[in-house]
Amino acid sequence: MRLNAGVKNLASPGSSEVSDKDDFAADSVSNAPDISRLDIADGLKQLLSEKHCDLNFLIQSDASTVAQELGIEKYVAQLIIEAAKKATTE
Repeated sequence: MRLNAGVKNLASPGSSEVSDKDDFAADSVSNAPDISRLDIADGLKQLLSEKHCDLNFLIQSDASTVAQELGIEKYVAQLIIEAAKKATTE
């Protein structure tokens, strides 16, 4: 069983390809344990979960890509990316 089924894991930062599986429980952050580790507001974690984004997508993307994908301001996207990078180095 793959925990990240349906989670966005883009091959390259500018790509808009998404996994074919879309059965991810959008309202459950527990299905994305990597996102739950981020030091960001719970509302942002929920948004990441709903948009099927994982840590790989966050650390491989730039702030503009993340902002566009999530529908948020670029500076907030940068904060999320920084939290993702920090979480992967701890």
